[in-house]
Amino acid sequence: MMSQLISKPLNGTPHLVKDDYQCIPLEQDVPAEGKVLVHLDVWQAEKDAWASRAAKGELGVWLNPDDNPELLAEDVGTLKVIGFHFPVFKFGQAYSGAVLLRIRYGFKGDIFAFGDIWRDQMYPLSRCGFTLFRLKEGKSLHDAIKGFSDFTTPYQASADDALPIFTRRVA
Repeated sequence: MMSQLISKPLNGTPHLVKDDYQCIPLEQDVPAEGKVLVHLDVWQAEKDAWASRAAKGELGVWLNPDDNPELLAEDVGTLKVIGFHFPVFKFGQAYSGAVLLRIRYGFKGDIFAFGDIWRDQMYPLSRCGFTLFRLKEGKSLHDAIKGFSDFTTPYQASADDALPIFTRRVA
C-alpha cells in the first residue's frame, strides 16, 4: 500500500497525497535522488552544494524541538519544505517555529509536521502554518482530516490570518 500524508494548503481544503519524503537521520548519508529532508545541522554544513536541489523541492530541512528555526531565516527563499519533528505529543516549540517562519521570515513553502502527530493537533498546527502532516503510525488519516474542522471560531489570530474572536462584532 502506498504511504500517504495529509496536505492542507494555507486556507485550503485538506486532502491525501503520496508521501514522497524521506527524513534522513543525522548519521545517515543523504541519497542523491528522491525527496529528502535533512537535519538543520546537515543543511548548514552543505547548503551551498544543495541549494539547487532545494530550490526544486527535492531537498528540505527538518528540525528537532530544541533547534532554532531562526537559523533558516536566510534560506526561506531557497527552501520549499521545512519539517518539524515531534518526538512525542507534548512538544510545542514547533508551533512557534512555524509561526516565526511564516510571519517574520515570509516562508511560502510547505511546513511539514512528522512524528507523534495526532488528530487533536490538526487544527492548531494548520493555524500556525503547517501544510503537510505525517501521522503517528497506526492513526487514521481520514479521522485526522476531520480534526481540521473540530473548531470553527478561532479565539486568537495566527499564521492563517484569521481574525481573533474579540475583534468581531456581534450582530
